[in-house]
Amino acid sequence: MKIKIKTEQLGGTSPAQWLRRAGYVYIVDRQTDQESFARRFNRDFYPRFHLYVQLEPDKDFLFFNLHLDHKKASYEGQSRHSADYDGELVEGEAARLQALLRPINTSTTGSTSVDNHDVLNRLQAPDISQRREILKKQSWWQKIF
Repeated sequence: MKIKIKTEQLGGTSPAQWLRRAGYVYIVDRQTDQESFARRFNRDFYPRFHLYVQLEPDKDFLFFNLHLDHKKASYEGQSRHSADYDGELVEGEAARLQALLRPINTSTTGSTSVDNHDVLNRLQAPDISQRREILKKQSWWQKIF
C-alpha cells in the first residue's frame, strides 16, 4: 500500500527520524543493500510491517510503500516471500501512520500552521520543578511501623 504525504507533515524532521518515533527500525538488506524500515509485532523477526521510503524529485511529496511480511524467503537465492500489500492489518497500520502526521491547515496568507492535536509534540517530560516535597528523615525503626 502506498501512502502519499507532504514532507511538511513530518514536522521538519527527516523521514527516518519520524519513522523511528513511530516505532520503526532502520534496516539494510544484506543482499541488495536496499534501505528500508521495519516494525515487528514481537521479539521474532517475522511477521513485521515493512516500509520503503521513496522521495520525489521535487521534494514536496514522499511515498511510504507499506506491506506486511509474514515470513522470510523460503528458498535460497530468492527474494520472494509471503507478504500482504493490502488488507485489514496493513490498512490499520496505514491509518495509524496517517494519525501521527501533522495536519496541514492553509490560511489566507498561504502559510501552513500546525494543529495542537499533534501527539508527538505533546509527548514531553513532566515539569518537576513544582513538585518539591520535603520528606522527613526517618530511622529504620520508624520505617517498619
